[in-house]
This record gives sequence, C-alpha cells and structure tokens, in this order.
Amino acid sequence: MELTRWEERALRGDMGEALRLAMRAVVKVGEALGAERLVPITWAHVSGISYKNIGDAGLEFLEELAGRGARVSVKTTLNPAGMDMERWREMGVDEGFAEKQLRVIRALARMGVQATLTCTPYLYGRVEPGEHLAWAESNAVLYANSVLGARTNRDGGPLALFEAIAGRAPYAGLHTDEGRVARVVVDFAPAAERLRGLYQVAGYILGRIAGPRVAVAEGLPRPSAWEVKLFLAAVGASGGTGLVYLPGVTPEEPRVAGDAERVSVEPGDVEEVEAMFSGEFDAAVLGCPHLSREELVEVLRYLERRGGARRRLVLFTARAARDRSLEEWAGRLGVEVFYDTCMVVSPIVGRLGGRVAVDSAKAAYYLAAQGYSVRLMSRRQLLDYVAGGGD
Repeated sequence: MELTRWEERALRGDMGEALRLAMRAVVKVGEALGAERLVPITWAHVSGISYKNIGDAGLEFLEELAGRGARVSVKTTLNPAGMDMERWREMGVDEGFAEKQLRVIRALARMGVQATLTCTPYLYGRVEPGEHLAWAESNAVLYANSVLGARTNRDGGPLALFEAIAGRAPYAGLHTDEGRVARVVVDFAPAAERLRGLYQVAGYILGRIAGPRVAVAEGLPRPSAWEVKLFLAAVGASGGTGLVYLPGVTPEEPRVAGDAERVSVEPGDVEEVEAMFSGEFDAAVLGCPHLSREELVEVLRYLERRGGARRRLVLFTARAARDRSLEEWAGRLGVEVFYDTCMVVSPIVGRLGGRVAVDSAKAAYYLAAQGYSVRLMSRRQLLDYVAGGGD
C-alpha cells in the first residue's frame, strides 16, 4: 500500500502509540480489501457502544485505548447507547448496567467523541456529495451513500473508531467509483400495490436479494423522507450492501454492470415477510431509525386528532431533537418519549411485556432475534391501533 509521509510516520509510532495502533488497524484492513492507498475522511460515526452489546470486554478496550492517549482527529459521533442517559431508571435499567454504560460514554468522550447517541447522524450535520466518511451504522451508511451521495463503507464500530483516530479509511469498496457499480436490479412493479405503505418490507426484501451487492430499486413510487429511512434501515438489517440506487432520490446516476442480475418481486414475497413478523403484541414502539423532530410532530398531531393514545406507545429520538413542548404534548396524549437509545439496544421491550408492534423491519428483525414477539405494521396501522382502532 502506498502511504504518505505522514501516514508512514504515524504507522511507525512517531506520533504516539495510540495513533500507531489505529493506523496499523486501518492499514491491515486496507490490505485485506486490496486498497492501494488510504483516503482522508471528514466524519466518523461509531456504532456498537451500548453496554448491552459490548459488555465488559468492550468497556475495557475503550478505557485502555483512552488511557493510552487516543484522540480522534475528525468529527466523530456516536450511535445510541443502551439507555436514556437521564431517565434510565424509567426504562427498567439497573444501576450496575447504567454505571458501566456511563463509563463507556466517558471513555469515548476522553477521546474527543461527541455523545450524539443517535443512529441518524445525517439529520444533524451537513454532508456533501462525494465526501468520504467512516460510518459504522448500517442505516446511516445506506443513507449517506444512497441519499446524500457521500462515500463510506459499512465499517464495524471498532474500525470506525480507529479510522476516526487515524483520520483515514482504506480507499476501497464504496469509496471508489468501481465499488459503486450495481450488480443487481430489483423490480418491485409486480408487487407495487401490495407494498403501499410498506416501504420497510420492500427494503427487507431487497436486502435479502442483494446481500453485499450494490443494487438498483425499480418500480416503487417515490417515497417520503421517513419512508426512505425505513426502507434503507430494512435493507441494512437483511443484507450487507451499503448502497441502493433509488430513482428520484439518489443524486448519482446508477451505474449497472452489464452482467447484473435482474430480479422481480411478487406479492407472495411481501406476504412471506409479513408472516415472519406477525406475533402477538401489547404495546407499540417507534423510532428505529430514530424519529426526526418532524416525524414526532406528525405522530403527535395524528394521535391528537384521534383523541390521544389509548394503548401504550413509546417513541425514540435523538437528544438533538429534544423539545420540552413536544415532551409535554406527548405526555398529554399518553405517549412516552425516550432519547439516546432505542428498542433494539435497551431493555425497554422486556419492560413492556416482550410483545410489541413496530413499523420498522429492522427493529422487527433484531427484536425477533432476541426472542420477543413482534408484529410488523405500516405506521398508519400502528397509530390507528394505538388510538384504539384495529386489533
């Protein structure tokens, strides 16, 4: 791999042991990917920071790295933690878990990482087309590549942190032009009517078809902003790709390989996914990915028109979207709002009885894998249930 003079010095350890470790990890990954060089990045986003996921081993790794003087060299933000940092007791989190989660955040803060604690960093910072990032949250990676025209691979949490320290990522995969060529085209036209209001199901189907391949989605009507989020989050849950070309949404013209596979989605494919997530439920949870402030307002307005929530509803959003007036409004309607976390990485679903309805195929996939009973619905169906209609 061809390195700049600065990169060579960093790799030798001339600028400290922590930077040497980070650069060595980035170079090793780059070599494995066949990268000929590294590329400077402007923003890293680190996932996998819930204590529920990383445990004591992950906590010790972060504290040791911080103790060695590691510091990020670019803007670096964080994915959701395992609890609301202020109201964790209300979520049923015990003090031992909370203390260790706080230690995780403190270790990262010592390295200069911003405790944004959201899976939607793209809502709270500007990204330019062609900008190179190192993001490690699947829905955010897909959004950056597919909606913003930025360039990032689907990095793991530790790698994204090392890239943040080094300020570099391997110039491979979705950072390159050739890595952004579509190898599969998925036509949803035969099932378009069946998919109305169910972009999350379309995304889940596309992810299963595409696997790690860049894909083109055809035959779907142009989605709303929140439907794009649900679609891409579902792609990231069921597949390994980091880029989907969405007509009318993706700023780049799709580049399709001459030998690309072409697959049609039928109504039976939609029914199969719905049958996978058709469990019993007692409560509803929204916010995977985190709800934007605009979505919060839309949800509350809809419930207000229906006379408020008659069944349990919990919403998740970023602390950057926090608004006391919205909290008070939600409280009057009988709706709970939590920040910094979500239903997947916190113990909230267990506190709700282990049976929930969601509008996110990503949430459905991960909650079902955790042993919970999950029903996947459209957002309108879910809100109608909360307002007292439907089953």
